[in-house]
Amino acid sequence: MKINWKEVFKFLSGAAFVGSITNLYLYLNNISVPFFTYTITPELFGLRFVVGFILFLLFFYHGYLKK
Repeated sequence: MKINWKEVFKFLSGAAFVGSITNLYLYLNNISVPFFTYTITPELFGLRFVVGFILFLLFFYHGYLKK
């Protein structure tokens, strides 16, 4: 069975986009989220937004733009 990487990158671009936008929302509204015994701060959500958006751009390029 052959994996169609172009389709995988299309799926991952959508997932990375949704995740990064969610992190941006939490960052802009200054919301902290408890995670087990830790708390995820808004600054960490801002960092996760940047990383997720970069991944979105990479996956989008490889899934839709690259021939």
